[in-house]
Amino acid sequence: MASDSGKQLVKSKSGLRMISIEEKDNSPFQLLEPPWVPDMQSKECIKCHSKFDLMKRRHHCRRCGLCFCNVCCASKVGLPRMNFVDPVRMCSECSVVTKKENEFYDKHLKCLITGSFFMLSAADADEDNIVTYVKLTANHRTIMFNEEKPDRESTKTSRWVYDPVDVINIQNLNIETTGDTSHAVLKYKYLDNSKEVILKVPDDNSKKQSMAWIVALQKAVKMLMSSKET
Repeated sequence: MASDSGKQLVKSKSGLRMISIEEKDNSPFQLLEPPWVPDMQSKECIKCHSKFDLMKRRHHCRRCGLCFCNVCCASKVGLPRMNFVDPVRMCSECSVVTKKENEFYDKHLKCLITGSFFMLSAADADEDNIVTYVKLTANHRTIMFNEEKPDRESTKTSRWVYDPVDVINIQNLNIETTGDTSHAVLKYKYLDNSKEVILKVPDDNSKKQSMAWIVALQKAVKMLMSSKET
């Protein structure tokens, strides 16, 4: 079932998922559903080694796909990285990891999408310390650098002050603090080279929000890097 938001509700063996209609709109933080270990290959719980029988049934963790007994796979946790609509069954190890990631989805990802003001500098920018409103797009794929804060209804266009950066091209993020001033150095891949953009936290009433945005981006980069390693 498709919706006007570019999403569709699909049913998998693990539960209902709300996914993008087109692959190009998938979040870079998204995880693919794992294949389930076949029942015939699982004679016992992979954690406690209890033998499966008519009384002790098999249960698959929706995150790792491995087979556990009911006791070792009893947690039901929301899994937004796989786009599940409802909480799903997980083993204890996966539930711990997922709960930590859910803090990113519940708090930090919203902060990135809301955005904040920074002073932007880059070797290929028109000038140094350009006032820019930096935000993540709603599909989590692109960081935008606008001249001013977009209005809530998105009816007013805002000029770019720097070319957008695709999240999947981010290579590194360093946060540096000197005295009361802080800035982030964002390194990203551009064609066959690397570029850097510096985002300085303004010393005004947007400072708290800007610092929170940098911290949120740092967590996002860490999640992306860990996904690439697995």
